[in-house]
Amino acid sequence: MMGSEIVRESVLMMLLGTMSAEQRAASFLFNLSQRLKARGYSPAEFNLRMAREEIGSYLGMKLETVSRMFLKFQRDGLTDARGKQIRIVDLKGLARIQV
Repeated sequence: MMGSEIVRESVLMMLLGTMSAEQRAASFLFNLSQRLKARGYSPAEFNLRMAREEIGSYLGMKLETVSRMFLKFQRDGLTDARGKQIRIVDLKGLARIQV
């Protein structure tokens, strides 16, 4: 399990250099959703344990950019966010963005 996490992280770091801000944020939410699903939790509704600033640091983006992307996803009907509570409305749509 630890080995697969290391591989997943290294692939993610390589991809982040070539992705747009929108793709990075979508990939973050999609991957988090899939990891929660694999552990038996809801892939569609969850609490973010990280602050927007921490997410930005992890993704190589500024806090404002993370907030802007999350707001865009909400306006586009992909997610519904209320503070740290995230509900993914359109998982397939989110997956299409990260490609």
